[in-house]
Amino acid sequence: MLHHVVTFIWKKDITDERIESFDNALDAISTSIPEVVEFRYGRDLGLKPGIGDYAISAIFEDVPGFRAYLAHPDHVRLVEEFISVMAESYSSIQFEFA
Repeated sequence: MLHHVVTFIWKKDITDERIESFDNALDAISTSIPEVVEFRYGRDLGLKPGIGDYAISAIFEDVPGFRAYLAHPDHVRLVEEFISVMAESYSSIQFEFA
């Protein structure tokens, strides 16, 4: 299994409404991309000091499934319409687990 985790820092002018639109778009791709085994996301709760505003966690069966997700038109559209516009910066990691 492959776990993909992304954290975002939003630009200062990003509204709650825009984040809710992003949530809705994530809802849609979590079911439209068959390679996604599990998909979770949400705003930082501020329970501990950190440098992220939002995170996405996605699980895939394997590396080819992850690569298919990255190339999927719905994911590409999400990056173009939301992430490239909203994110001041982001960080991602991928790791395998049993």
